[in-house]
Amino acid sequence: MSIAAAQRALAIGDVGAALNVLAGLTDPAAIHLRALALRRAGRNAEARAAFEQVLPAAPDDPQLLNNFANLLRQTGEREEALALYDRALAAQPAYRDAAFNRALLLAELRRLDDALGALEALCATHPGDARAHSARASVLRELMRHGEAADAYEQAIGIESGLPTALKGRAQIALERGEEDAAERFQRAVASDPADFGTIHAYAEALEAAGRTDVTVMLENLLTIRPDWVEGHSLLARIRAEQGDEDCAAAMREAASRQPGNRDLAIAVAATLAAAERWDEAVAALPAGDSRLAGQRAQYLVEAGQPAQALELLGGGEGRPDDLVTIGRAHYRLGDPQAAIAALERAVALAPESIGAWGLLELGWRLTGHARADWLSGQPGLVQARDLGLGSGELIQLADLLRQLHRTRAHPIGQSLRGGTQTRGRLFLRQEPELARLHEALSDAVAAHMAALPAADPDHPLLRHRDTAVAIAGSWSVRLTASGFHVNHIHPGGLLSSACYISLPETIGDEGSRDGWLELGRPPAELGLALEPLAVIEPRPGRLALFPSFLFHGTRPFRDGERLTVAFDVVAR
Repeated sequence: MSIAAAQRALAIGDVGAALNVLAGLTDPAAIHLRALALRRAGRNAEARAAFEQVLPAAPDDPQLLNNFANLLRQTGEREEALALYDRALAAQPAYRDAAFNRALLLAELRRLDDALGALEALCATHPGDARAHSARASVLRELMRHGEAADAYEQAIGIESGLPTALKGRAQIALERGEEDAAERFQRAVASDPADFGTIHAYAEALEAAGRTDVTVMLENLLTIRPDWVEGHSLLARIRAEQGDEDCAAAMREAASRQPGNRDLAIAVAATLAAAERWDEAVAALPAGDSRLAGQRAQYLVEAGQPAQALELLGGGEGRPDDLVTIGRAHYRLGDPQAAIAALERAVALAPESIGAWGLLELGWRLTGHARADWLSGQPGLVQARDLGLGSGELIQLADLLRQLHRTRAHPIGQSLRGGTQTRGRLFLRQEPELARLHEALSDAVAAHMAALPAADPDHPLLRHRDTAVAIAGSWSVRLTASGFHVNHIHPGGLLSSACYISLPETIGDEGSRDGWLELGRPPAELGLALEPLAVIEPRPGRLALFPSFLFHGTRPFRDGERLTVAFDVVAR
């Protein structure tokens, strides 16, 4: 009777009553139930101890194994959780909950193919399981198989019309593919779970993508109700910036001043100010005395022109690659490239995939005539320009389509462009045939570029991937107008970066002026390094430039007209 009473208490959410009933009971069923109650109460360490106490008494109990695995998955002990799910399924192969939870864990471990296989098997044996179809769709979306993901979400919705995960996922697909009903789909998703502010955030993005100017009013009203909604404040500030508001962070700063204990909001305010390059204000906005923010504070101090203070804050930065990158930037700004190189060489030794570290190190090696400068950035074939073979009619159609997608009035904060606009989302997830044709041409060009690279080199940040499968990711379009340009920057998430020219002004620079040309290898102005670019590339409609993502790159301003491009990164699959 005591266990039944505890179960009833848990069923109505009275965890305290359940724990009181179970106190002192020592039979395995009671201890198992107590572990579940402790987990629900957020007392995870005690819950784990209870699971460990009862497991030897029932080592093959599939429910016990599944529930213990759920706790371990929640607390980040994923490999241990996977082993317990496997034991649960070995004891009861048809145990649906364990199979479903195991598949979700595989997805979290980024074993996406394994997760998809597990979910496909589950959907085959339980075709009426809407949750399984929705989870399968989520994995397909992660695998960039958006058409199949949309179909799978529709299957889930057909089984359970109000399933929030499926409604939200299908709406997200609609937004990413540029479907006209994306906002309406998000509206239905919000109605299915009004308390999910993540879905509300995506709904606001969909409204903005549809050109709805009243989205700011909606966000303002929501933030009146939920002033602690950090992501909402950040989204509203971004939208205001792209609408031309020079003080886009004003409202979130005011909200932070009224919530002095909201650390996350203060950090978000600082990040927004940093994205707007208001570095001194970003430093001041960070919560004082928080040692966990030392790295972020040091980054802002360097960009605010206080590199010595940043170095004092970070010390040697040993063992912390991101801090070593900040130290490298600080030494460059202090006029000590040798110290910068020493820090950056330690950074790439600790984190060989750190494109940010390699990019700064490339500058120092070239500046000082280091023997490895040519190895890193001077080998033939690292930089290539190719004609895509697109006709003038195709380019005109592409330009017309892209102009429709450039809805904002000002350049986005935190991006490299100045005097223009940038599309949001992944351009090549959209369904327009013009973009599909461009994607095909670009994919062929990327394959040809990879095949023409120098020999594979396990120590080189790009050539270590010379013979691996790659994919186009992170695609977008940039529209620059008179005097527009890109500041010098890198793409830390890519292997190769790009510029594909769609439409250019008639006044684009000739060989003498090179107005509007792409420069590769010129340092950011704030580092104060007297270094000329490695290469310059003349823009031509239908031309694609490909280059290592670790190379700093930017463009020269041009006098008048429109410079319309598509860009993307290439990543390892």
